[in-house]
Amino acid sequence: MNLLQRFEVWVSLLVILICLVFLWESWDLPPGSFEPLGSGPVPQATAFIVIFCAGLVIFKALRKPVQLSEDEEAKERPSISAGLIISFATVIYTLMLHFRLMPFAWMTTLFLIITIWSLEKFEKKKILPALITAIVIGFASEYLFTEVFIVDLPT
Repeated sequence: MNLLQRFEVWVSLLVILICLVFLWESWDLPPGSFEPLGSGPVPQATAFIVIFCAGLVIFKALRKPVQLSEDEEAKERPSISAGLIISFATVIYTLMLHFRLMPFAWMTTLFLIITIWSLEKFEKKKILPALITAIVIGFASEYLFTEVFIVDLPT
């Protein structure tokens, strides 16, 4: 198993652990009185989907070791600084959601810009696609949650 596969396995295990915490916390959410779904099913379904995807990543990484040349391995090497930035941004994003400091769409857009651009190693030519993707996903997710799932978000 090369470095990239080990990194994928460990990150997937961390993601599964975080999703298990979300599942644990979501069981105590009260049923909705005016909402058709209530506030519990959306985070639970999301957590199950993410756990399933992380399981697929682990399965793929453990199934067949990929032999990379030294150049390819150096190019594919995960960035520790990007991991730290994403971890820190996730904590800040979660705290801002909890304390409702910004509207959900703007907060999600800012979080996605930081995380996508850090994964692209802050290359200047990657900022525009990251910006467009973040804006679309940020505002579309707010629309999806508030209008389709009828979930109370900090807006």
